[in-house]
Amino acid sequence: MIKTLKGEIGWHQGYPAGQRIARGGGNEYSPNFLDDNRNQSYPGLEAFEDALALDDMVWYKNIDSQGTGDDDINEIIEHTLHTIHRFGVRGGVEGSTEALNIEAEEEDITNTDIFLAMKEAYTNGVFDIEGYGGDINNRDAWPVMLKEYQYLLTFGMWEFSEFWEGGSLSPEWNDNARTPSGIQANNPLGYELYNTYFKPVISIPSKEILREIFKDDDQGESGYIVD
Repeated sequence: MIKTLKGEIGWHQGYPAGQRIARGGGNEYSPNFLDDNRNQSYPGLEAFEDALALDDMVWYKNIDSQGTGDDDINEIIEHTLHTIHRFGVRGGVEGSTEALNIEAEEEDITNTDIFLAMKEAYTNGVFDIEGYGGDINNRDAWPVMLKEYQYLLTFGMWEFSEFWEGGSLSPEWNDNARTPSGIQANNPLGYELYNTYFKPVISIPSKEILREIFKDDDQGESGYIVD
């Protein structure tokens, strides 16, 4: 998986994966570094983006942040997982390049393991797609649906739903799938997918360590002193 992420081998060979991180939202930067003219405002940014395999942005302390450590944990892990799932887990074990293909704009993915697992979750009422247009047949929305599905599946298998506000994302992710046993019962293809392709290459972070790192109301300096 690490070699795939680094672009040394695999389906995006030559383009190492990168992770963009911003504090706050794009509009908190002047000018907004997401605008079309960003290369004029931030020389080298587009060249940087062109050289790397990039997915989501980690919006640390976004404008809608709850100001809690759990919210920080959820934000960072969710969007880092988007990158790791797409550019590392896919390619991490034998068969995963085909099974976890979400590049719907490039080829037919309707028979991939990941698509079939996501569709089962949708059909069984585990995964709600209203936030992604509500049409399971909308090919343009599949990459986003599949990206979110992988993150939600992982959080359920890790039993990390406690980091969500109120401990639930229902109806986007059904409360009956917040544990491995719940996923096995209600989304068996997802359960098999996780154990076959995700579990061998991603370890579960320690909740205790995460909560030690990220505290509530940590608005000021951390107090960290370099060696």
